[in-house]
Amino acid sequence: MTRTYQSRRRAESATHTRQAIIEAAVRLHGAGITTVAAVAEEAGVSLPTVNKYFPTREDLFTACTTHVAAALEYPSPETLREIPSPGDRLRRVVREVYRLHEETFGQLWTGYKLEDESPVMVQALANYEGLVAMLAETLPYEHAAGNRDTVTRFVQAALSPLTYRALRLRNGLDFEAAVENMTLALAGVLNIEV
Repeated sequence: MTRTYQSRRRAESATHTRQAIIEAAVRLHGAGITTVAAVAEEAGVSLPTVNKYFPTREDLFTACTTHVAAALEYPSPETLREIPSPGDRLRRVVREVYRLHEETFGQLWTGYKLEDESPVMVQALANYEGLVAMLAETLPYEHAAGNRDTVTRFVQAALSPLTYRALRLRNGLDFEAAVENMTLALAGVLNIEV
């Protein structure tokens, strides 16, 4: 009986340690810090302990991207399509996409900085950008002037996390101003009233 109890406690302790490492890494990745030594210090564990749970940096990136993705609340494309007013739907899509960008602001940027060296980051960014493209497809394109493919690409670029970063960080817009101004810009492109 004692052995079972100790095994369970060890397993719980290991789960807690692993989770602490992941959460520390996510916090640091949000600040652009990706060294394993910094993660160990932030988590309050030794470097060998981090390496025990995550033998490679890619293993740690996988755990972190999975953790961040699981914590997000994703808008439903079906719910967005059900919004009858094109202007209201546009505003909601921009708000929901930009909310996701805001919640993952630092982690996304770190992902872009590491995409040339990390297959995990390449895949995570592709998945995220696919989500943005799927949400962009819920918009009403039927009144847009011009080539549908070109308009779609423009809308996806406008909703990109890199565009959002430029609006927020480079140009100093707060969240609400970024949402409102992008909504107005896309309303013009899509030829809808907001």
